[in-house]
Amino acid sequence: MISIAKSYELCARICAASGSNFIAAFRFLPQRERRAMEAIYAFMRTADDLADSDAPLLSRERALQEFQTFFELALKSMMEGDDAEYLSAQEMIFPALLEVIQQYRIPPQYFFDVLDGVRMDLVPNVFQTAEDLEAYAYRVASAVGLICLHVWGVPPEELLPNAQTPIFRAAAACGKALQWTNILRDIREDAKNGRYYLPLNELKLEVLDEDPVKETAAESVSTELMELTEQVRKRILAGDTDFLYPAIQKNLQRAERFYQEASLLSSSIPVPGRRVFQIMTGVYYRIFLKIRRDPAKIFQKRIKLSKMEKIFLYFRILFG
Repeated sequence: MISIAKSYELCARICAASGSNFIAAFRFLPQRERRAMEAIYAFMRTADDLADSDAPLLSRERALQEFQTFFELALKSMMEGDDAEYLSAQEMIFPALLEVIQQYRIPPQYFFDVLDGVRMDLVPNVFQTAEDLEAYAYRVASAVGLICLHVWGVPPEELLPNAQTPIFRAAAACGKALQWTNILRDIREDAKNGRYYLPLNELKLEVLDEDPVKETAAESVSTELMELTEQVRKRILAGDTDFLYPAIQKNLQRAERFYQEASLLSSSIPVPGRRVFQIMTGVYYRIFLKIRRDPAKIFQKRIKLSKMEKIFLYFRILFG
C-alpha cells in the first residue's frame, strides 16, 4: 500500500508535468493547502487524461468508469475505516485525496459531478438551450470551484450541494463565467475537434437550413441537432462566421452576468486562498474583456494574456 506521503509526492509530480499556468498560483498557499490543491488537481487531470487519450471511445469509457469505481471503493474504505489496496498509478493519488476530503469536509458528490462532466465530453455534445449548457458548466467548472473553496477556507456549511447560500450561488456563477469564457475563446478550435458548445436555439435561424427549436418527434431530435451542429461547425471552419455574432453577443452578456453574480465571492475567501482565486479568475476575466472588445479575433487566433499582462496582474493582486 502506498503511503500518504508518497501519494502527495505523486500528486505534485502530476501537477508539475501538466505545464498548467495555474499551478504556479498554488505557491502562494501555505504548504498544507498547496498539497491539498495538488491532490485535487491530480484527480481532475487524471480524469481528463483518461477521457482525452487516443484510445477508442469504448476503451476511454471503460477507463473512466474504472477510475470512478476505484474512487467509490476508496471512499467506502475511508468511511468504514478500512485500509484499501491501491494498485494502479491512477489509484495511487487516492490516499492523499481522501485525506484532503476528510480534512476539509468536501462533499464527494462534487467529484462525481466533475466525472459526469468529463464523461459528457467523451463524444461531441449538443446543447440546445442555455439551461443545457449551464448544467454542463456546473459539472466541469462550478463543482471544481466548490471543491477548491473548501481548501481556501470558506465554511463547508456554506458550500453544501444545492445550497441556496449567497456564497454557493456566487461560486456556481463563477464556474459558469469561466467556462463560458473558455467556450467563447475556443469556438474555432472546438470546431476543428468536431464540437460546438453555444446554445443552438440562439443561432440566427434564418441563415440555417434547419430550425433548432422546431417541434419534432422525440426519437429524431438528437439526430437533427447533431446534423445542425455539424452544419454550424463546417461553416465556422470555412470562415463563414457572420451568422454567429448575435449568439456570441448574447453569450458575452450571459458571461458578464455570471461574473457579476460571482463578484461577492472574493471577499468571502480568507487570505491567502483569496490571492489564488483572484489570480485564476483574473486571467479569465481579462480574456473575456478582450473577446468582448473584439469578438472577431476569436476566429483569427487564440486569445490569451501576454507574459507582461500576467506579471502585472500577479503584481497587482499580491502587492496592490
